Amino acid sequence: MRRHVHLALLSSLLIAAGVCAAGCTSEPSTPVDATAVRAYADTATDTALQGLSEGDLEKYTRHANDGFKAAVTQEILDGTAKQINSQLGAYQSIEFLKAEEQDGYIIVHYRATYEKGKAGIRMVFDNDQLIAGQWFE
Repeated sequence: MRRHVHLALLSSLLIAAGVCAAGCTSEPSTPVDATAVRAYADTATDTALQGLSEGDLEKYTRHANDGFKAAVTQEILDGTAKQINSQLGAYQSIEFLKAEEQDGYIIVHYRATYEKGKAGIRMVFDNDQLIAGQWFE
């Protein structure tokens, strides 16, 4: 449980302003075409998680919107990568679980596999199909 709390606190540093709008509302979510969403979300998520594991800011933010890029500095990424790598090990792969739309954002849920275990990942995408936020669950 403590590991999940640490991951949740660290992931809060990584989320851009748009994520709160997607995650803090009371409107119900709407199912979306998973195939269409996965066409962009799987690659973007895999690249971001590789970048996070490697401490590579350019790779981590390659498919991100301007708000997300502005919120994540190399210092934040380094600290988060160190914590995640020590707790979970190196990133290996993702498994798609579901996708939904809420307040104009697409929220995609994955199970990520790392060397030492698995973690739930929630990626938030804006209307331009760019990463607007990321959460560890």
